[in-house]
Amino acid sequence: MIIKRESRTGANDLHTIYRPCRIDELIGNEANRNIIKGSLDSNNVPHCYLFTGPPGCGKTTTARIIGLSLNCEEGVSSNPCLKCNSCLSILNHNSMDTQEINIGAYGNKDDVLAVIRDLPSSPFMARYKVLIMDEAHKLTDAAQNALLKEIEDGYAHVYFVFCTNEPEKLKPAFKERCARMHFGCVSIDLIMDMIINVCQFEGIVYNEEILNHIAKESAGVPRRALVWLKQIADAGAWNIEFAKEITGVVVDEDTAEVINLCRSLMKCEWKESLALYEKLKKIPPETIRLAVEGFFVGCLKRSKSYNDGRKFSQILDAIGQPIYQTGKTAENKLYNYMFKVMDALKKGGA
Repeated sequence: MIIKRESRTGANDLHTIYRPCRIDELIGNEANRNIIKGSLDSNNVPHCYLFTGPPGCGKTTTARIIGLSLNCEEGVSSNPCLKCNSCLSILNHNSMDTQEINIGAYGNKDDVLAVIRDLPSSPFMARYKVLIMDEAHKLTDAAQNALLKEIEDGYAHVYFVFCTNEPEKLKPAFKERCARMHFGCVSIDLIMDMIINVCQFEGIVYNEEILNHIAKESAGVPRRALVWLKQIADAGAWNIEFAKEITGVVVDEDTAEVINLCRSLMKCEWKESLALYEKLKKIPPETIRLAVEGFFVGCLKRSKSYNDGRKFSQILDAIGQPIYQTGKTAENKLYNYMFKVMDALKKGGA
């Protein structure tokens, strides 16, 4: 059953506040859910998982649930309390023991060796060290080689969960040492049930034809459906033409063009940023804004210092207002948001 939980970071995106935190809350991928639930309840969890499948289908969410379930102070189970200090630190993204590592940024051999050197030491506060590695396909060959012994022999107090939507880029020797699970797309019926439930919980007066369109166009990705639902609900535009415009192009923070744009903004390269935006201009500005916001939320989560976190928080403040307009007015607003990103970075000492 889908459950709403207030975000500790203050985010109000539907895909954030309705993100599952227990294994029974996941929708779809029933076989995976049952296997993981059984391993948690019997405290017999594999020490190295490889989760594969398209973006937005539950890989990282499930990895985080494993971290919560292994380190809950009430004991290992598939039903973490979500109230103890350990659970709250994981939910707040400040746990020293359950860590999410973006391999896109920290995937070379030196980064991995730094992680490996820390493995023998005991967990800081929790029961286990749980290392969740997103975009695992970006591990260099040397980094994968360095990890082979660690994921095969390992330590009793260390668990790895690697997540990727491009497993073919990983070396066979690496994949063979992991317990592999593929997360497929969720059925249209389950997506439809989910967004109807969210509308009912949120008190949104919805149009069933529009919800059905969202469910079909989401291509089985729950996160995508919830992002579109919020855009349509915020705009109050419950007509099929607007819904088709919103769902016409699939783009999020994992899209290469969005990543390149955000990296250009971080370097304060204004002309390059404008050129990169030109390639995205067919996409509604609000869709791009959400994708850019998602990228910088990821940066905030990975911040290693207060000053870094403050800088990215200021960026999110600068681009946090939805763009309800369309056409030139919306584009002009997005241009201003892009400049505000660079301004926040400059003020933050970037």
